[in-house]
Amino acid sequence: MRLAPLLLLPLLAACAREPAPAAPYPFTGSWDCGVATFRFTNTSYFNGSRTYPIRAVTREGDSYTLYIQGGTRIVLALVTDTGLTWVSAASGDQLNCRRVN
Repeated sequence: MRLAPLLLLPLLAACAREPAPAAPYPFTGSWDCGVATFRFTNTSYFNGSRTYPIRAVTREGDSYTLYIQGGTRIVLALVTDTGLTWVSAASGDQLNCRRVN
């Protein structure tokens, strides 16, 4: 039995993943994280000494995972208008940051 192509569309739609969050992201701006002032745009991350391109962003609740060039992942957890927690996916290091702009 062969299904008509139009009958397959609802099946494909049900399997589709939720789209990634769209810019502008709530974490964009400058953040005092104690060790340095980090800056995030919709497409880049500055760690106080070097700027890295952000390749992709995923969202889970009020937390965002940033996929940085070279395979690095950074989680920005509990993002609010005034604060966030920066987490290194590689080391587990955490920094509490407050917005400075």
